Amino acid sequence: MRKLLAAILLTAGIFGMSAQTQQTSEKATKSATTKIITGAVIDKNGNPVPGATVKATGGAETVVVDADGTFSIEVPVWLKSLTASYPGLGETKMKTNSLNQMVITLKSRNRTYGFVNVVGQLRTQVGSTFHIPVQGEFGVMGGAYRSWGGYLKVVIRCVGRGVHYTHKFSDGNSETDDYKFDPLPTTTFGAIKRLSNKFAIFFGAGVGFNYAGDKDEYGKCYSNSYIDHKPHYRYTENKVTGVAEIGGLFKISNKLNVTAGVSYICPGDYIDNSGNLGFFLGVGLNI
Repeated sequence: MRKLLAAILLTAGIFGMSAQTQQTSEKATKSATTKIITGAVIDKNGNPVPGATVKATGGAETVVVDADGTFSIEVPVWLKSLTASYPGLGETKMKTNSLNQMVITLKSRNRTYGFVNVVGQLRTQVGSTFHIPVQGEFGVMGGAYRSWGGYLKVVIRCVGRGVHYTHKFSDGNSETDDYKFDPLPTTTFGAIKRLSNKFAIFFGAGVGFNYAGDKDEYGKCYSNSYIDHKPHYRYTENKVTGVAEIGGLFKISNKLNVTAGVSYICPGDYIDNSGNLGFFLGVGLNI
């Protein structure tokens, strides 16, 4: 019985030593084929860049930088460089060294930002004795910029109405007319300036059509045809005129943005108003 117990213990010891030797051998083999590189990712001001990606250049190994800006990555021993990247800061490739420790600095690259938006605009008349109903416009806006760039916006009237009024005559009779506005475009283009990775301003000018009302021959009550003795307007007009606008673009994510601003449509010739104001809002994609 004692001999049997001794044989069992001896066999267990041999297998244990064999397993330990195998594990040690595997670790040695792995250590001989891989290495661990530690380091940090910072911006040009020396601040850590948490969330940056560090990957083996030409390899599959990838890690995300910790909140304090540091990282640790296990890569093949033959690897000669790492590549770090972060949205808005581009990417930097850096050679490894014998210490397997490195600090990678990301610098803003002169990249091009682009965007395409769907835009809705409300147009209202200002400074007039004849108030045109609010008009709705719809269109697109797009542009590209680095530090500076340009944009183009086109909107067309698609919602709203013209003018409904009634002629009142001294004999008690009346006549009702409706006048509609045509779906004409307002086109603006100009410059856009990037203020940060998230925000840019734009300002521009263009050509549009001023929605307004024209007086008829009795507009100043030179005739007694109207019993209320107030200025009257016979028809509505779309007068081609100049446009000026200003607004801003805000990136709400790497893929989405919103734009907002105000347009001033100058008065047209022979129209009794001081111009139109357009308030627009857009949403679209960063490209």
